[in-house]
Amino acid sequence: MKGRLKNMIQKMASWYFSKEALPYWCISLLDSVVILTSILIMYCVVFRPYVLVANGSQLLYTLLIDMVFYVIGIHVFHTYTDVFRLVDFKDLLRSMYATLLGAVLCVAFRWAVDLLPFTTVVPYRVFVLSFVSGTVGLWVLRIIARNLSDVMRSKVREEVELLPRQEIEVDMDEIGNLLRNKRILITGAAGSIGSEMVRQIASFHPAKMILIDQAETPMHDLMLEMKKNWEYLDKKMIVASIVNKPRMEKIFAKYKPDYVFHAAAYKHVPMMEDNPSVSILNNVDGTRILADLAVKNNVKKFVMISTDKAVNPTNVMGCSKRICEMYVQSLNEKIREERGDACGGTEFITTRFGNVLGSNGSVIPLFKKQIEEGGPVTVTHPDIIRFFMLIPEACKLVLEAGTMGKGGEVFVFDMGEPVKIADLAKRMIHNSGRRDVHIKYTGLREGEKLYEEVLFKGEEEVETKHPKIRVAKVRQYKYEDVCKDLDELDEICQTYDEMKIVRKMKQIVPEFKSNNSKYEEIDKELEM
Repeated sequence: MKGRLKNMIQKMASWYFSKEALPYWCISLLDSVVILTSILIMYCVVFRPYVLVANGSQLLYTLLIDMVFYVIGIHVFHTYTDVFRLVDFKDLLRSMYATLLGAVLCVAFRWAVDLLPFTTVVPYRVFVLSFVSGTVGLWVLRIIARNLSDVMRSKVREEVELLPRQEIEVDMDEIGNLLRNKRILITGAAGSIGSEMVRQIASFHPAKMILIDQAETPMHDLMLEMKKNWEYLDKKMIVASIVNKPRMEKIFAKYKPDYVFHAAAYKHVPMMEDNPSVSILNNVDGTRILADLAVKNNVKKFVMISTDKAVNPTNVMGCSKRICEMYVQSLNEKIREERGDACGGTEFITTRFGNVLGSNGSVIPLFKKQIEEGGPVTVTHPDIIRFFMLIPEACKLVLEAGTMGKGGEVFVFDMGEPVKIADLAKRMIHNSGRRDVHIKYTGLREGEKLYEEVLFKGEEEVETKHPKIRVAKVRQYKYEDVCKDLDELDEICQTYDEMKIVRKMKQIVPEFKSNNSKYEEIDKELEM
């Protein structure tokens, strides 16, 4: 018992005196100042201001003792949390309860203890009046804080305004019912998409979150954020690579996840164009390892995040993601054939969407930096267009698709009209207020194409209950054939011969036609 108490005290002390606690201390101090001011004003109302001046030093000692009780109220009801979010009735009640507790403790102290010789009398009615005025003061403070927060967030909202459509909304209740009290494993948890998935799922109070990423520094940042905002959650932060099969086996066996959201992947097109072996070993083999372990450990659902670059791919990265799609689909079909109409078995679901505004490596941070430096803003081609989504809405749609999926589907998101990158750059330059920044066209990068697609030629879409989510009716592949191809591809990858690797990828995915790339010569060979 003594050891547990000591650990609890050490834990509290380490947080209260840490950098993460500084904003809470500042808000608590502001609340205390508001309450102290309200007491002084009510004292003047009762006794007139000259009495306050005459008893100033003695009154100060008295109020310093009284403020201890109000600080207790502030920390009991956590008035310092979420002060910048939308002010709701619960927040107002918390502020009222804090001032009420402080006033009650002050009155009780006055009644129970003889006044110290250096204090002066503060009548009970002052505490009653200050309870009312202090509560109103705290409410006003929160309304002002919310308005300031809106101004600060207007910069974030500019990303929404860059899209020529309304922001996509999702009803999160059904998602919450599915994930609440479940064990959730997320790969690529420290990335742009993965970390937002963590934030959204954390709000549903899962039984446990198993978060995996191989990037140490981003994982450390995520750990601090989780500690600050979701200290109460049972979570495990794991720095590991998804291609480390023995490590993944132990993680699945130990934590037995109910749901897996697979966001880990190498995604930068030019980088993967020069490193096809790494693209296969990480994206494809990593997905295969995780999918097989999901089946072995009776995971309910496995949701894989794919990309529109997997459709009629023109680069190595897009093709690697298409191969991932083929594997999880064929594995899902194999499970279905083996089980027949029997219930159970892991359900594999794929989600495809386009570029994400504000993600790591996206054009928004790059353009902002270039504008701040005075330009030029670099665009690869005047006619290049892309589909864009916001990180939060992309993750919401992934969760929604995971909820409605029954296994084997490839969900395609309606991202509205594509955006011309040059127009996006022009809007950002205009919004910055600068008139000395110009656009420079640098030419298409290796593997890049002018436009992205969400469906293969001949594929059809089926509507779902959500107007922004459709199911692509994709070609089916035999699990045995896919495994044979992947085994051969793995052997070739061990040679690190780029041409041989890409040639095999093109045989597996015939739609893979390289663009602006050294691998175009392979296409010519295969056409002969």
